[in-house]
Amino acid sequence: MKDLRSNVGLLVRVFLKRYFLFVLNGFLLAASLFFYMQDRYEHEIFRTLARTVKSDYGRFNSEDSLLLGSLRLTYYLEEGRHSVFGPEDLNDGYADFLRPLTYDLMTAKGACGSYSLVLAGILTDLKIPVRFAQMQVNGVYGGHILIEAQTKNGWVVLDPSFNLSFKKPGGGLANFEEVKKDWDYYKQFAPSIYRQEYAYEGVRYTNWEKIPVVSSLVKKTLNVTLGKEKADKLSLRGFFMRKFLILFFLGIAAYLYSWYRIVRRYLRNRHSTENISTVPPIKSRKERVYKVA
Repeated sequence: MKDLRSNVGLLVRVFLKRYFLFVLNGFLLAASLFFYMQDRYEHEIFRTLARTVKSDYGRFNSEDSLLLGSLRLTYYLEEGRHSVFGPEDLNDGYADFLRPLTYDLMTAKGACGSYSLVLAGILTDLKIPVRFAQMQVNGVYGGHILIEAQTKNGWVVLDPSFNLSFKKPGGGLANFEEVKKDWDYYKQFAPSIYRQEYAYEGVRYTNWEKIPVVSSLVKKTLNVTLGKEKADKLSLRGFFMRKFLILFFLGIAAYLYSWYRIVRRYLRNRHSTENISTVPPIKSRKERVYKVA
């Protein structure tokens, strides 16, 4: 039994020494291809949704019409699914860990977060910059999530959970601060199902307390490089809309690095073998004695 264990241990060590990088390479390549196909799948779906918005609302030749069309489409896509899939449904590791956009599109399981992700996906495909607004509700940030979209006249607020936007008295869509300052006026345009605690008390765009130490360090760095005002309004979540594309590039980078290690090890071993072959053979004692005599 002891010999068997030692033999198995030896085989494992030999395998890890000689073939581990090759197995790792195969895994990295397969994972990268999976991430690429998943990104293409998601991108094609949201490109189709964006094309629908362009077809139905692009004829109005108005930037606001594309925003409102995307808002309406998101609401009607998500509202029915939200009533079907409850928070206890579809608790699988893949969806919880990687959280594909298609998961939010098909289930709306994340409530206002899912609505906002789908709207952001459509607007991003329409080349409209977005940021995720974490509303302050009863003094707590993140009580409700909505989207702000950048237009030629600045940022405007869109709440896909209620198909809600706010038109200013003088025309044009309102931003978060404008709604906040005159909530008594704007709240009359909210639907009857609107939750009154969503009163636009305040907003943040990134939770800088989510990862202890690291998040605060990043925020301090951005305060210095960008300025505090720009850093406060930076929405990091918007940079990770196409997470599978990011994972694809990371996987390819790891794959190439692994091949670099393999080639480097091969060249090092070959160099060592050549050096050994150039060393003259050691003569036996009899040969050395004979030569001296």
